[in-house]
Amino acid sequence: MLHFPCQNLLRIAALLCGLICPAAVTSCATTSSIKSISDLPLKDTRLPGMDWQLSSMRSNAQYVLYGANSNKERTARLGDYYYVLWHDAQPATPARVEMLYTQASTASKILSRSIVLSEPRSFSGMRKTVFSFNGPQRAKNGDVLSWRINLYSNGKLVDSRRSYLWQDP
Repeated sequence: MLHFPCQNLLRIAALLCGLICPAAVTSCATTSSIKSISDLPLKDTRLPGMDWQLSSMRSNAQYVLYGANSNKERTARLGDYYYVLWHDAQPATPARVEMLYTQASTASKILSRSIVLSEPRSFSGMRKTVFSFNGPQRAKNGDVLSWRINLYSNGKLVDSRRSYLWQDP
């Protein structure tokens, strides 16, 4: 007799989970969206310390500086690196990740860079796009002050994120 109510509760819980979980999974998988944006600046050719608080900065510096043998090569890689993690729900359609930004010497002039994926991709899922600002162009124009990142799927804007300093024109 004691097991009868528990078995009913288990059946009800299994039924609810069977109804709710697939709906949650398919709702996430049907639209492309930006999941996260990480700005990891590289301001010095020396690696950050071994503290756990600096571990992401240290690993990014090691990744960016890998293979740079001379001080000139390492200095050319100094700059800002923006890592955009996004979900590609429709790999058969063209996608574009666009970054609108302002830099220190360009004042309020909005510049843009785009990465276009015109060929069909083999699978849907998470993708990483990197925007790097380094070398002589960065030395001339300075740091990135504000930015907005737009994700387009099949020519339509599906998601957008911006920095807190970004002002729409």
